[in-house]
Amino acid sequence: MRNVGGARRGLNFWLLQRASAVAMAIFLPLFLGLALSRSPLDYAAWRALFSHLAMKIGSLMFIAAVLAHAWIGLREILIDYVHPLAIRLPLYFLFATLYLVCLVWAADILWGLG
Repeated sequence: MRNVGGARRGLNFWLLQRASAVAMAIFLPLFLGLALSRSPLDYAAWRALFSHLAMKIGSLMFIAAVLAHAWIGLREILIDYVHPLAIRLPLYFLFATLYLVCLVWAADILWGLG
């Protein structure tokens, strides 16, 4: 029997996308509950909410989960609709760079809040 490497990789991406969806589904209600429990939802309340290390780490993990989820979806779209490899690979690089920049920028914002 021939071993198909792409099939296993597809399963791994499928599992990663489902795990990222579960992580987002857990974090979002918790975050909204904490954010909406603040009586005046002003700058001071937001700053106090994000001053805790756990909130910074949780938010960064949420953003990483969103980006991983989006990357896998985008990868599948590119595989299905962009057949020439000479076009698909630069698009992979472009979007991977964009997503990495977004993650670093989010970390900079979260840790720059104090």
